Amino acid sequence: MPIPARLAGLLLRFIALSLPALAAPTEPAPLREHFLAAETALEQGDRGAFRRHLAALGDYPLRPYLLQADLDARLERADAKEIRDFLERWGDTPPGQRLRARWLGHLADEGRWRAFLRDYADGLGTPLACHHRNALLRTGQRQAALEGVEELWLVGHSQPGACDPVFDAWREAGGLTPDLAWERFVLAMASGQTGLARYLTRYLSADDTPWARRWLELHRDPQGIPQVDWRADLHPRAGVVLEDSLRRLARQEPRQALAAWEAAEDDWGLPRQAALELRRYIALRLTLREMADALPHLETLPDHVFDDQLRAWQTRAALSVQDWQAVAEAITRMSPEAREEAPWRYWHARALEQLGDRDSARRLYGQVAQERNFYGFLAADRIQAPYRIGHRPLQVSARRLQAAAEHPALQRALELHALGRIIDARREWYRLQQELQGRDLLAAAQLARDRGWHDRAIFAVARAGHFDDIDLRFPLVHTGLFRDKANAQGIDPAWAMAVARQESAFMADARSHAGALGLMQIMPATGRAMAPHVGLQLGHPFRLLEPEVNVSIGTYYLRRNLDRFGGHPMLSTAAYNAGAGRVDRWLPGDRPLAADIWAELIPYAETRKYVRRVLTYRVLYEVRMGQTPTTLSSLLPPIPPADRLMQSATAHQARWQGEGTGPARTPICDAPGYTERPCL
Repeated sequence: MPIPARLAGLLLRFIALSLPALAAPTEPAPLREHFLAAETALEQGDRGAFRRHLAALGDYPLRPYLLQADLDARLERADAKEIRDFLERWGDTPPGQRLRARWLGHLADEGRWRAFLRDYADGLGTPLACHHRNALLRTGQRQAALEGVEELWLVGHSQPGACDPVFDAWREAGGLTPDLAWERFVLAMASGQTGLARYLTRYLSADDTPWARRWLELHRDPQGIPQVDWRADLHPRAGVVLEDSLRRLARQEPRQALAAWEAAEDDWGLPRQAALELRRYIALRLTLREMADALPHLETLPDHVFDDQLRAWQTRAALSVQDWQAVAEAITRMSPEAREEAPWRYWHARALEQLGDRDSARRLYGQVAQERNFYGFLAADRIQAPYRIGHRPLQVSARRLQAAAEHPALQRALELHALGRIIDARREWYRLQQELQGRDLLAAAQLARDRGWHDRAIFAVARAGHFDDIDLRFPLVHTGLFRDKANAQGIDPAWAMAVARQESAFMADARSHAGALGLMQIMPATGRAMAPHVGLQLGHPFRLLEPEVNVSIGTYYLRRNLDRFGGHPMLSTAAYNAGAGRVDRWLPGDRPLAADIWAELIPYAETRKYVRRVLTYRVLYEVRMGQTPTTLSSLLPPIPPADRLMQSATAHQARWQGEGTGPARTPICDAPGYTERPCL
């Protein structure tokens, strides 16, 4: 484990946790050559060599992977007993589950339904679950096959073709009632699956069909709501149609939704609770769209309409015009639990400070400053108090560590990680973390950290609720690479590390649902556009999985954002997550805005959280990397309007290109102690 350098008179050294030396029951490293040789022999069809290397493996953790690969390769001609013997021993492991799924699919394709029933196990996905019911039908067990089919039916999406025979038999047996058809229609509409919803209208009752058609029409054009001449209490299905359609209109045009709501008598005939929730939703969408312009409407609402989410956005709307009295009042009307959250204690303190109650504000700031987060650091800056880092190393007993080291799933996961089989390693880890809790999970996290598997260690301690081992949660991974590439771009290496920590937790092979890749989560199109600027050619997007390539492009992208936004760290960080175009649209109109307020007003929850975390992590990584850390407040100058930002960006880029240096850092106090922080 890396030990941080001594920081000049400012920081206590991180305490290195002394770990007992643990030996796994079988040392895997000497057996890896046999494992790899067995894989090669199997690929080449040399079964003699495969059996020799297999015999030499003993209880090597990855033995079931070889057995599964062997059986999988000859599945169609393998003896059923051999398959079942493997499943008996290894069926609950990832290779066992893969083989079982392949074997069951093979049995279904061949129509061997009795064998299918013998070897079936739950939890292998919807197609095999449907094949299981079909197997029961084919073997004369009709009642068992049709029992509980509603669970397969009641989903908001199309089910695989394997379910069709079961659904057909179920309908023929009278299982599909008009109410069940309507329930699935509602689920399909909620999922936006209008094609499925139209298909389902054939199973609706004659009484329900007109309401389904009305719903489909209003889904296509919710602005037809003002022309609706019926109420929710006209028919049992009318209420859900009105609720969904008004919500869709509120998302598109909240003012129109509010006008439609207020024009109707008696809350459109909706039940009291439904009307309350809809009224609250319209107010929320109006506030999200109009911010301060929504405040007059919010002031007309009785207290029972508000929940904590709407109060939070009322607070933000008041912040947007710095109506500090309204800020304080909105926060005091939150639930006691919400008022205790760090953001709202911080903003309550800010409001009290602006209203002249400095003593109360200082007390609140002092409470918030005890927390290690964005608001805690900002609060500490307001009262010139030290940051509370609160490093507390994991303390796991040697006995518990030894027990974790002997867990078969952890042995397989760590050995797969050592071999670079990351996807299989994560499958094993996912299974492991379903079994382990509390101190046992922390022991697994510690062992993963010791093997350099930092992302699993980070996620495991979070799952176990231990957030105070700063060394583990903010590892020094690829530090030299980040330092070199960041320095080449004139940016703070800790900033780049903080971005990578938030983006991927240092998973070099990370791939998001949107298609972003690698340590700093670069989109392929962005990578192609940026690569020439750092002397690279991105022939294939998967090159972004190479740390050298990814960090080169990621740090350049940060530099580019920094130039575009006049050297402003918060704007540049937000642009990395949401895109520069969106940040341009979020800039204040005619006068500067305090950066902490601007951060609170970011309309995307993901970007709000992202900015807070990255800027907090930047401070922590400056500490971890032995740099002179900055105050968080020094990273947050006021947000200028767009026209002034353009001037600032031009000046900033010229200055950086002329001097070849990054932004200057704030001097720090010469005070001992790990929790000390830079002076204001």
